[in-house]
Amino acid sequence: MRTSGRLSLGARTIGAIVALSVGLASTVALPTASAQGKPPAKTPTTKKKEDKKPAATAEAPTVATPVTIAPKDLAWGIDKKKLATIYDKVIDEDYKPKYQKTQPGPALDRLDAEVAEKKAEFRRSEIQFGSVATGMDQTNLKGEFTYGNKEHLLSIDRGGKTRYFFFIGDKMWKVVDAIKLGEKSQWGKTFDDAVAILNKHYGVAGRARPADDAAGRPFAEVDWKDTKFQVRAVNWDDGTFGLVFQDPVTVANLPTLRKAATATAKEIDAKVKDAAAKKPEQAPPPKKK
Repeated sequence: MRTSGRLSLGARTIGAIVALSVGLASTVALPTASAQGKPPAKTPTTKKKEDKKPAATAEAPTVATPVTIAPKDLAWGIDKKKLATIYDKVIDEDYKPKYQKTQPGPALDRLDAEVAEKKAEFRRSEIQFGSVATGMDQTNLKGEFTYGNKEHLLSIDRGGKTRYFFFIGDKMWKVVDAIKLGEKSQWGKTFDDAVAILNKHYGVAGRARPADDAAGRPFAEVDWKDTKFQVRAVNWDDGTFGLVFQDPVTVANLPTLRKAATATAKEIDAKVKDAAAKKPEQAPPPKKK
């Protein structure tokens, strides 16, 4: 059986997650979604008009409920090696039920290999935003990064959901959860439904901002803030939305950190076409009890 770790996702509601301590000095506790995209609480889609379409304000409103993010070891400023170590524990925890049902022998060896590959896959997911295009410009994440400013990302798929981690100068400053909408989604059928849930959870109507390419905002979004986080719900308008958590200190310093021109690179890096071919940092082997 594997060493247990604290999950970043799960069947817990936001209300349960926010009960965790919030200090960014030690954690980046998420308010709403874990990689599983679990909403804070089920909210009827027939919310008041002001919840579904918050009035525009000069700046993002301060939340009544503190923002949190899981797992608890996440913190702004950690590097990719620390992040990989944190998610080694998360992956171990994910596989714990399987280990409890697996007997020693070939089946256990195969499970060990599967876990080791999952950890290595996370390390291989790194994409550098250097001087050549990565293809990410054609995705919903356009606008979340720039080229030539020592930026990169890692990503992980868990339970059919994807979480992205953004870095500048090898310091993590942003986490993006991709969340599906629809008939069966606990976030509702539409982006407005999801915003209504977030408004109710945070206790204040978020600031609605339209898409504005000139401002580096390719999609319409709604945002909230507290002293440790800026939270943005981004309308990807394709049956999904992005739930973004970012460090407000880094956001304030972006003009200094992003000195290179932000124009999209013109050629796709051949290395990005086959990220799996990258030689990753070696993942630690599974620990047998």
